[in-house]
Amino acid sequence: MFFKNKKKLITAAACCLMLIPLSACNKNSNTKPNKINVVSSVNFYGDVAKQVGGKHVKVASIINSNVDPHDFEPTINDAKKVDKADVVIANGICYDDWMTNLIKNSNDKKQTDIDVGTLMHKKNGDNEHIWYDPQTMDKLANKLAAVYSKKRPQDKKLYYHNANFYRQKWSKTTALIKQIKKYSHGKYVAVSEPVFDYSLISMGYKISDNGFANAIEKGVDPSATDITHLQSDITHHKIAFFVNNIQASDPVVAGMVDLAKKNHVPIVNVSETKPPHKNYIQWMTGQYRQVLHAQKQ
Repeated sequence: MFFKNKKKLITAAACCLMLIPLSACNKNSNTKPNKINVVSSVNFYGDVAKQVGGKHVKVASIINSNVDPHDFEPTINDAKKVDKADVVIANGICYDDWMTNLIKNSNDKKQTDIDVGTLMHKKNGDNEHIWYDPQTMDKLANKLAAVYSKKRPQDKKLYYHNANFYRQKWSKTTALIKQIKKYSHGKYVAVSEPVFDYSLISMGYKISDNGFANAIEKGVDPSATDITHLQSDITHHKIAFFVNNIQASDPVVAGMVDLAKKNHVPIVNVSETKPPHKNYIQWMTGQYRQVLHAQKQ
């Protein structure tokens, strides 16, 4: 993760939310079906939710900016959003525990909760950056279509049509991944943190600096051995490129980036959160194209 001093979030503010009498009775009870109210913990899941639901859903993402979900502290308004939602999407596997707590405290028993980690058969301790797995959004789009169809059966065909259309658009990006894999030849790459690992593995690359990356992820100093090993891999061109999380601010990582540049090792810049001016597919495709460019170098 790209922020330091992480904590498993159960703050006093979050605890107080349990004492607040939130109620789902504010939902409109008119006979005419309203839009399906969807709340996601982070914006890249909200993006897919909107694409599948179209005009029949109202989507709100609690985190839309450069904020570490580990350290995020939900407000009372956030709790109300979750309580009033028809569908809630969380990453799970300890990435957004605060969202899990809000779901548990929700008064709406008809609410449908989607845990993406569970959907992808992941467990606590697995790499939590599952939105970088090329299969995740395919599965989430289908799951959303099924969930929406139960909420509004009359629009079932539309939801599955939208999900299939979304998957067709995403297939152009997965085709790019397959193109990259043809020429990766199982080469090693180094990463500042294990953010991009699922994508790298799908492209056929191997990670050379797991010790270094995991230390940065946890906000601790990498060992001298890990630092020396990575420096040697860079200076002796034992890696195809270096993946840098641009949302990190660590002097050791900055030093590795400078060393890579001096030794003409390509840099691939990635981010953990979706830029506000791009959708998920645009965001992913741009990063994969960087890999393709680095590969040609």
